[in-house]
Amino acid sequence: MPRFVLEIGTEEIPPRYFPVALPQFKADGEAMLARARLSYREVKVYGTPRRLALIAEEMAAVQAPAVREERGPAARVAFDAEGKPTRAAMGFARRHGVSAEKLERKQTDQGEYVFAIIQEPELPAAQALAPLLPGLITSIPFPKTMRWGSGSLRFARPIRWLLALVDDEVVEFELAGLTSGRLTRGHPTLAEGVSEVKSARAYEDALRTRYVIVNQGERRAEIKVWLDLRCEEANALLVDGGLLEETAFLVEWPTAALGQFDPTYLRLPRAVLVEEMQHVQGYFPLSDQQGELLPQFVAVRDGGSEHLAMVVAGWEDVLKAKLIDASYFYGQDLRRPLAERVEDLKGIAFHERLGTMYDKARRLAHVAACLAAQVNLGASERAALDRAALLCKADLTTDMVTEVSNLQGLMGREYALASGEAPEVAEAIGEHYRPRFSGDNIPRTQLGRLLAIADKVDTVTTCFAVGVVPTGSADPYGLRREGSGLVSIIVVASLGLSLAGLLRACLKALGEQIELPRSADQTAHEVTDFLRQRLETHLREDQGIRYDLVEAALAVGVDDLDRAAKRAGALQFLAGPEREHPVPEYEFLPTVIAATRPINISKDSPGGEVDPRLFQDKAESALWEAYQSVLREAERANLVELFQLFGRLRAPIDRYFDEVLVMHEEESIRNNRLAMCWQISQLFRRLADFSLIVQL
Repeated sequence: MPRFVLEIGTEEIPPRYFPVALPQFKADGEAMLARARLSYREVKVYGTPRRLALIAEEMAAVQAPAVREERGPAARVAFDAEGKPTRAAMGFARRHGVSAEKLERKQTDQGEYVFAIIQEPELPAAQALAPLLPGLITSIPFPKTMRWGSGSLRFARPIRWLLALVDDEVVEFELAGLTSGRLTRGHPTLAEGVSEVKSARAYEDALRTRYVIVNQGERRAEIKVWLDLRCEEANALLVDGGLLEETAFLVEWPTAALGQFDPTYLRLPRAVLVEEMQHVQGYFPLSDQQGELLPQFVAVRDGGSEHLAMVVAGWEDVLKAKLIDASYFYGQDLRRPLAERVEDLKGIAFHERLGTMYDKARRLAHVAACLAAQVNLGASERAALDRAALLCKADLTTDMVTEVSNLQGLMGREYALASGEAPEVAEAIGEHYRPRFSGDNIPRTQLGRLLAIADKVDTVTTCFAVGVVPTGSADPYGLRREGSGLVSIIVVASLGLSLAGLLRACLKALGEQIELPRSADQTAHEVTDFLRQRLETHLREDQGIRYDLVEAALAVGVDDLDRAAKRAGALQFLAGPEREHPVPEYEFLPTVIAATRPINISKDSPGGEVDPRLFQDKAESALWEAYQSVLREAERANLVELFQLFGRLRAPIDRYFDEVLVMHEEESIRNNRLAMCWQISQLFRRLADFSLIVQL
C-alpha cells in the first residue's frame, strides 16, 4: 500500500500558529481521504518554521468502489403504455451515462420513479487526490493570514513550493501559480537550494540529509537532550516556563549552548530576568538546586555548531542591552511609591466608552467590597483587599511595564513591597491577572483570587454593558479568556459566590460613572449566559463530564458557579459505568427515569400548594408522605446523598403514575395533582433537570 506525502513550503511561520493549525490540518486531511474514498492506516502532520507536511501511511492505491443513485422522472413519464422509454427517460439516461434499458423503477413517498444506478469510477490515488489538495491547503486555519504578490490566496505566510507524492508518483495540481512536484528545500543556511525527493517513503530521510528534522516530536526530544547536556555542564536546573514547545517550532536543526550575563543584574526582580530571557529573547533561564536564578542561560540555535562562540557572544550582547535598559527603568520606577501613581491612571484609557484605568480601579473597589461580604472577610482582610484593588493597576504607569507589558501585575507586586505595602496586598496585586492563559495556575492566595475575580467580572460585565461582545471571529478584549479565567478560579478554589450579586455590584459602579445604554437586567442576563457557556466548556473539556449531564446540572441554575459545577460532577460520579453501587437507592438510571415522570407532566404547571384533603387514592397519600420525608432529610444531605434520597421516591412515583390519573376531569383534583408533581420536580431540581439526561 503506497505512502502519500504533501509538503507546503513557506516563508517562516510564527511558532504560535502551529498548535492551532496542525490538529485541524490532520482532521481535514482525514476528511479529504474519506471523500476521496482512500483508506489509510494513519495520518500524521508535521510542522517546521518553513513547512507544513501531511503524511498518509498505507493508503489505498485505488479508490474504493462506490455506487450512487440519481432520481429521474416519474415512471409514468419515463415509459409509455407499451413499457418503452420515452424521450424524457432517454435524455435522463444519456445525462448520467447509462442506457435507458438499465433504468430502474422504484417506489418512493411521491410515487413510482425511475433511477439511474451509477458506478463511480475507481481512480488511482494520485488522480483522486489532485483536485482535493488545493482545498485542503486553503482550509488550514491560522490566527492571522496574509496575501502576497497580486494573488488573492491568504495563508499564514507566502507559499514558495509544493511537494506531493504517492510513493514515487507526483500528484499534479496547481495553487497560486505554483505547480506541485517532488522538489523540497533543506535548511536555509546549512543546505541552501532545492533538492529532489525520489519517493514519499524517503521524505523524512531526504530532509534529514538536508539538515531538517521535520517531525516536531523528534525536534522537541532533540532539544531536550541538548538542554539536559547544558544543564549538566552548568550544574543547574531549567526554569520551567513552557518554552520548549515554542522552541520546537522555531528551529529545524537545533543546537544549544550556554550563555552568561553579569551577576550584578541578579539584583533585578526575578520576574524581570525571567521575562527578558524567556519571553523576550527565547532563552532558557537557569537556577541552582535551591531555585535561585543563576547568571547563565541556555539558548537554542537553528543550525550547527560552527562559529557557535560568535553566536553565543551575540546572544549575550543582546541580553546585556536588555538588562541595562531594565536596570534603568527599575531604578527610575522605584523613585515613586506605587500609591502616588494611582492618579496617573487617569491618563491611560481602558475603553473609550468605559473611561480610564483609574475609573476601572474605582469600580474594582465596589466589586471587591461585594466579594468581601459574600465570603465573610474579616475587617483587616477587607482593608487589604480594598487597598489592593486601589493599587493593582498602578504599575501600568511604570517604565518597566510600558517596555515589557507581560510584567503587569508582577511588577506591581515588586513596587508595592518596595513602597512598604503589606505583603498580602502585594501578593494580591501580583496574582490578580491569573490565570493569564489556558492551563495557567489560578491565584494562590485568597485575596489574589478575590481581586482576580473582581477584575475579570468587571471587564466582562462593563464591556457587555456597552455592547462590546465577542463574535465568532473577533474578541479584541479577550473576554472569552477573562470569562474562562473567572470560572476556573471559582470552580478550582470552590468559592460559593452569587453571580447575580457580583453583576449588580459591577453595573451599579458603572452606572455611577456613565449612563447605562441599556437595562442592567438585560446585561446581567447576557453575561450570565456567557459565563454559563464558559462553565459548560470547562466541565466538558477540562473535566471530561458528559455533555447531557452538564446540561442537566446547569439547567437548574448557574448563579452559584461552583455549586453548578459540583452538581455536574456528582452526576458524572453517579452515572459512571465503572462504579459499583452499594445500595439500590444509588442506581442511577431507574431513579432518573422515575424523576422524569413528574417533571415532564408538570413542566407547564404554575405550581401551587398541595391540599391532602383532595387526595382520592392511597397512591397519592403514599407519594406525598414519601416526598415530605425526603424533603426534610434533603436539607442536610450532600449531592450524592441527595440522589440516594431521590431513590426512595422511585417506587411511590411508579405506583402513583400506574394507579392515578393526573389529568382528572375535575379541575380542583387535576390542579392539586399537578401541584404535587410540580413540587416533587422542584425537589429533583436541587440536583438537576433529569429530563435533559439523554444518554440512558
